[in-house]
Amino acid sequence: HQHQALQCWHCSSATVGSDGFCGVTFQEDNIPYEQLKESNSNPLRTCNSSINSDHERPVCRKTVDETNDGKLITKRFCYYTNKSDPVELCNMTKPDNNMRRIFCEDCLSDRCNGSARLAAILAAILLPSLAVAHYLAI
Repeated sequence: HQHQALQCWHCSSATVGSDGFCGVTFQEDNIPYEQLKESNSNPLRTCNSSINSDHERPVCRKTVDETNDGKLITKRFCYYTNKSDPVELCNMTKPDNNMRRIFCEDCLSDRCNGSARLAAILAAILLPSLAVAHYLAI
């Protein structure tokens, strides 16, 4: 039985030209028209696995890593996991060297790695610290 292929956003905020839409909050309206026109640069990709496995499934993954100098890099891409793996396993994966993982989420529906859930999570983290910083500055 052939499943409908999963569609995921595929971009990195570290790539020139992608930082306008691929940040922590995904901004589909900011994707340059030229990028949408060109199939090889279109950030919406279909996850095609060459391994047609009963044990593997595609997921849309979103990661946010912090560099040593405090810069946030957001990446969105297709990823393949074991069907038996819980989606929370994403948080256990290690980022590239010299990076600190802030956030990782796997999801199973089309375009889900462009969702705004992270914005709410970051707001929950950042707003209290901003409030404290403001309070201390007074």
